[in-house]
Amino acid sequence: MKRRPLPQVILAGLVFLLLAAFPAFSADVNDLLFEGADLHFRGRVDEAIDKFREALRLDPENEYAHNQLGTLYAKKERFDEAFVEFSRVVEIDYRNTYAHLWLGYLYLQKNDLDRGFAKFREVISLDPANAEAYYFIGTIYNIRHNPVKAIEFLKKARDADSEEPETHYRLGLAFSSLDMVNNALLEYERTIALKPTHTNAMNDRGWILYNQGKKDEAIAQWRKVMEVNPKDRDAPSNLAKVYGDMALGLHGEGKTKEAVRYWKKMLSVQPGNKAAVYYLKKYE
Repeated sequence: MKRRPLPQVILAGLVFLLLAAFPAFSADVNDLLFEGADLHFRGRVDEAIDKFREALRLDPENEYAHNQLGTLYAKKERFDEAFVEFSRVVEIDYRNTYAHLWLGYLYLQKNDLDRGFAKFREVISLDPANAEAYYFIGTIYNIRHNPVKAIEFLKKARDADSEEPETHYRLGLAFSSLDMVNNALLEYERTIALKPTHTNAMNDRGWILYNQGKKDEAIAQWRKVMEVNPKDRDAPSNLAKVYGDMALGLHGEGKTKEAVRYWKKMLSVQPGNKAAVYYLKKYE
């Protein structure tokens, strides 16, 4: 026989009676949770862990405390302990997608793609609009060199959360692997629009422009990367490759003075470049 839910008034009365019967217990747990969350926000991870552990001593079934403790353990790279906490949450409430997602991340951290994939599939069965689960399934398909399926799931991730730059970037990579250049370019540009410091998207966009014959735009893009992140290694390498090709082309046309100018540019972006040093020594 199916039980009918209790009326809201009765439920509210029961909650009031429970709080009245155990006021110290309720106050202590909530205080610990608030203190733990505040310490976490302020970056005091070890102290936050202590607060959430104390909260669980008083209330062992508290999902929020288990989830927060798992997150903090993961930050400390105590992954086995994090796994235990998130597994406990799933035991308490199977529909807790936050815990399922973290279990999926932890499987990936162990390079167990199969279990991670299964866990993200599980999340989608619980929450069909979960952008993160779609994103990681698409990423796993990318790793498995299945760009068609990667695009399918990354599109779903994009549709569920169109403001996530990394999803657009991964989608761009999948399109690139299928030589769908214009689609890839569009996704890289969406990535950069959402995150102007996304240097991977900027570097890849540069190569598409270069291969389309838009050399000046490509060079400007890689120069921009060097402004955004002076430590980026790809942009100087890309520029050196392009400057070197241009120098050799000019030299082949008998325009050695102009070629020398581009070999100098090679050195300006990549000091010590052996090819540039060799040609400058020979022709300057």
